[in-house]
Amino acid sequence: MDPFHIQRSTSKSPFIASIPHGSSLLTDEMKSRLVPGVILSNNDWYVRELYDFLDNIDFTVISANYSRYVIDVNRDMSFKENKDNYRNSLIYHKTTFGEQIYDTSPDEAIIENRIETIYLPYHHCLAQEIGQVASNHRKVYLFDLHSFYIQSSADIVLGTRGGQTCSEEFLNVLVKAFREEGFKVEVDAEGLTGGYIVSHYGSLSHTEAVQIEIRYTTYIEDRIFGKEEVIDKNIDLFIAAKGRLHRAFIRIKAELESL
Repeated sequence: MDPFHIQRSTSKSPFIASIPHGSSLLTDEMKSRLVPGVILSNNDWYVRELYDFLDNIDFTVISANYSRYVIDVNRDMSFKENKDNYRNSLIYHKTTFGEQIYDTSPDEAIIENRIETIYLPYHHCLAQEIGQVASNHRKVYLFDLHSFYIQSSADIVLGTRGGQTCSEEFLNVLVKAFREEGFKVEVDAEGLTGGYIVSHYGSLSHTEAVQIEIRYTTYIEDRIFGKEEVIDKNIDLFIAAKGRLHRAFIRIKAELESL
């Protein structure tokens, strides 16, 4: 299995979407080490399917093919291994609910292999695509796509690291487009201000980057979510949410192209 999937824009447009947590796939090596019955919750369930319209409106889309629990490509590589806090670690040793993941922890050689075969290829690809776009356009627009449940009651949270990763003009285009589709929008909610991808690539002078988080209740099902692996969704809600997002992104694209 390749570490990522890429669908390139046919016209080399300035729009790139990153989906780092959209897969729940584990490697065989990891499966052999798991605590029996451990629940790997809080993935970005169905996000790849939710945004599968993006390639039809000429976005380049890069998505990770392995679960964040194998290695989190939305983390700074300087935080290689923090056994107590998954938020500051490439390799998680505990679930997002604080439960032990491994019967036998991965050793240094295994961690290095995951970095070399999964983490670095994702970032090499993303950096290469940004560089190619920057050679043809004044600006690169990077959208890092995620989902959440507990941190906010908003439908969509836009993360900009407190305004550090994009301009106010770019942010206002997004807020307006999502609100016109009836989404309740919040900016930089606590815990959803943006991870490594928007922080790192948004620091480039030619790149505007934003993390877009959509709440589970807005597109999966309007219910309480807990410690679980989500295996089903409300089809009507999902289709409606996808349609609203599609229309919002068409507006966003048109507005940004006119700047």
